[in-house]
Amino acid sequence: MALDLDIWTADKLSGYFGGRPDVANVTLREAIDKYTGEKLMETVEYAKANSPFYREKIGEAAFADIPFTTPDELKEREKEFLCVSPSQISRIVTLQTSGTTGKPKRIYFTEEDQQLTVDYFNHGMRLIIDETDKVLILMAASSEGSVGRLLGKGIREMGAKTIEYGLPDRNDSEKILKLIRDEGVTSIVALPTHMIALARQAEKEAASGKGESFLRSVLLSGEFIPDNTAILLENVFGCMVFEHYGMTEMGLGCAVACGYNRGYHIRETDLYIELINPLTGEVVPERDGKNTPGFSNYGEIVFTTLTRKGMPFIRYRTGDFSRWILGDCPCGSSLKMLDKVVPGDGRMEERNGR
Repeated sequence: MALDLDIWTADKLSGYFGGRPDVANVTLREAIDKYTGEKLMETVEYAKANSPFYREKIGEAAFADIPFTTPDELKEREKEFLCVSPSQISRIVTLQTSGTTGKPKRIYFTEEDQQLTVDYFNHGMRLIIDETDKVLILMAASSEGSVGRLLGKGIREMGAKTIEYGLPDRNDSEKILKLIRDEGVTSIVALPTHMIALARQAEKEAASGKGESFLRSVLLSGEFIPDNTAILLENVFGCMVFEHYGMTEMGLGCAVACGYNRGYHIRETDLYIELINPLTGEVVPERDGKNTPGFSNYGEIVFTTLTRKGMPFIRYRTGDFSRWILGDCPCGSSLKMLDKVVPGDGRMEERNGR
């Protein structure tokens, strides 16, 4: 349930505030907002003190006036983003992109940064699985610190079992379905493309009498998720389908849908999200107005990391679009919600955490 994320959030805020009287009688939502305001100031000061890039970019500007950070700036000046010495970096992720310079992006993580991701995966997956599940991870897992390895660690810390298969090859579907049946897999985390291929193979096998494959749940991430994909997977595997949004720069995780699939609950203790008009830079209000059809109230997702030590990001433009989901989620969560994310640049490899 999404309330597991709320409990995790409340525990982190309790540790941060340490019994301060000014937060003794506030709601969780009020505590999150207070925490966010303080962490934004801390992040800005930390980045100014330790990153040559941000020292120059921020100057004396208030947070709302700090110029947006762009992927091209990261490609051109990656080392100047760093806030720690190279000896403190435990993993570097290289993303090949097709941007204006053609240069790759490199994102740096300390061990502490990666543990934040494991912690998020541990608690975020509680919306989807429990300790009785066996989870097949069809995400990059070939090296220590890859998304599949971190996800596996987080899931095992909650008591469930994992199989870190890695990214499937084109012709792996038959082998994977056999693995699901032989090993008693109950849940899968995968890219939509790979799950669609698996569902098509499962349909063929069921039609030929070879046997059906059933799952409790599937978590889709790493690519844009077409609406009809969930319907296909639900029909073929008889499972619940959940969606996740994140990028490598975000620490691989940003927001996940609960069982009501009304929106994506945001990882608010580690990330601050803004939606902006991509042409004017104006911030789209979070709570004002109504959700109306079309794209008039959508904005580009811009994020600031609140807890990253190695390479923090401040007002970083993602090129992806969403809108705020207004009102309370039926699950009872106090966390803010984003609507389904629409990729603005068509590039998916940056979300796979390879």
